[in-house]
Order: sequence, then structure tokens, then C-alpha cells
Amino acid sequence: MKLSELARETGATTASLKFWMREGVLPAGELRNQTTAVYGQRHLDRVALIQTLRSEFDASIAGIRGLTSLIDRPDAVPLDVMEACQVIATGLAIGEVHDEYAELIGELHDRVGWIRFDSLAAGVLAHALAASARVGYPYSLAALEQYARMLDPIAESDIGAIQPEGTLDVMARNLLVAAAAQNRVLIAMNQLAHTAAAVRRARG
Repeated sequence: MKLSELARETGATTASLKFWMREGVLPAGELRNQTTAVYGQRHLDRVALIQTLRSEFDASIAGIRGLTSLIDRPDAVPLDVMEACQVIATGLAIGEVHDEYAELIGELHDRVGWIRFDSLAAGVLAHALAASARVGYPYSLAALEQYARMLDPIAESDIGAIQPEGTLDVMARNLLVAAAAQNRVLIAMNQLAHTAAAVRRARG
């Protein structure tokens, strides 16, 4: 398809498509001749991902480039893309894993039976734990273990439901949308559980 057809198929303007190509987040079309480039499914998938990042997560062009650059790496693997999408979907910051939290998170892995590995998720958790401790709300290993054991079967089910078909662009978009939706539900469920506990205590 031509650029005008790609715009019509995706609902994006040709100006936006050209801008995304200049910024390196959308691959250039395949040259058919000196004046005509053609676009295919790869471009449709990438535009859908960019549109989701812009509309649902208000991602900057730099943020979009961070994810698309990861996807476009020759050695890109789904786990790395998944972790990057989780960070975008949660809005949580990544921090350096200091020895104190590295050991705590390592012990958490051991207690729950998770394989120890370096991950983006560990950095996000370390940053969150440090921020909580700074405001006087530190988390103990026992508390983290309780959370982990409750979340583990949910995570196992989620990972089992991920469909491997499609490009990394398709997978990334699906993960972003699903992670954001799940985060909203989990936060709301946590709030409801606290409300129910408070009501229960108030009624004796």
C-alpha cells in the first residue's frame, strides 16, 4: 500500500506518519521505484503500537523510541519487551538496585521458589521499596512474601494466556493494554478490600 493508504487504514495523518519515520519510530517504506515507497503489515502493526502509546499512555516521542528501538534490535526477546511494557503501563520508575534491596529481593525469590535473575522488574520493585521506606512505610520480607504468594498464580495464568503469535509490535500493544487494565483492577480491588476490612472492624 502507498502512504496515503496506510494513513487511511490507520486513521493517522500522512504528516504524522512522515514525522514518525523521521524520528525513527516507524520504519521507512520499501522502495518500489525512485519515487514510490510501499508499506505493509509491519507498518500497520507499528502504527497501532505508536497510536496506543500516544493515546493511552501519553508517551513522548523519546519514550516511544525507547520501546521501538528495543523491539527492532536483532536480539530482541519477548521477555525484555514485556518488562519494558510493564514499566510503561504502571508508570513506575526504575531505580538502581542497592545491596540492601538486592538481597531482600533475592531472599524473596528464594522464599517463593522463583529463580533468581537480574530483571527490570527487580529495579522497579527496589525503587518502590526505597520510596516507601523514605516516607516511613517500609516493607518487611514477610509482607512481600505474602503479596508474592497471592500474585504468583495470577501471574502464572497471565503468562499462560499470552499468545505468541504475531510480531513483537502486536505483542507489545496487547501487553500494554492488558497490563494497564489489570493494574487498574488490582488497585481498585485493593481499595475495596481495605474498605471491606474497615467496615468489618467498625461493626465489631
